[in-house]
Amino acid sequence: MSCETDRLIRNANVRAGLVMLPLGLLAGLAMSLYAFHPIVKAAWVYDDLPRRLLRLGHIAAIMLPLINIIVGPWIDRLPLGDRAKRWASGLLIWGAAGLPLALAAEAFVPALRPLHPSGLPAIAFTAATLLMAAGALRTSGDRPGSSSTPYPRSAATDASSGTTPRCPSPFAKSGALPKS
Repeated sequence: MSCETDRLIRNANVRAGLVMLPLGLLAGLAMSLYAFHPIVKAAWVYDDLPRRLLRLGHIAAIMLPLINIIVGPWIDRLPLGDRAKRWASGLLIWGAAGLPLALAAEAFVPALRPLHPSGLPAIAFTAATLLMAAGALRTSGDRPGSSSTPYPRSAATDASSGTTPRCPSPFAKSGALPKS
C-alpha cells in the first residue's frame, strides 16, 4: 500500500469521526429538551424501551465517531493487506453512522424492533475492531531487529531504532510537532 493510500484510509476515518461527532452532540442537545422540562407531553416514561434505545443511540453517536478518530490513523500501520485495511476502515465508518440511526429507527418505528436493524452496524463495527486486533497481534515490533510496528512513528523513535518510517508523518512537513 502506498503512503498516499495509507493517508486516504487514515483521513477517511478521522474525517468521518469529526463530522459525525458534532451530530451526536446535537442529538444529545435535542434529547435534553425533553429530559427535565418536556416541551411537548412525553410519549414515553423514562424506562420505556424507546427512550432507552434513543439513549443508547446517543452514546453510540458519540463514542463510535471518537473511536474512528482514535484508531483511524493506526489502520494503515497494521500488518494487514490492502483489502483488509479498506474493509476495516469502511466497517468502522459504516458502523459509526449506521448504529445510532438504526437505534433511533427502532425507537420510533416499533415494527422494526423484531428485525433488529441495529444488529448489522453493531456487528460491522465489532468485525472491524476484530480485524484490527488480528493485525495488531501479527506485529513483530517487540522482536529484536524488527521494524514492524502498528504504532505511529516519530523522528525520535525512528532514530533510536535505526529504522526508516514507511510513511513519513503528515505533521513532519507542517512543523506541527513541537521542537525538542
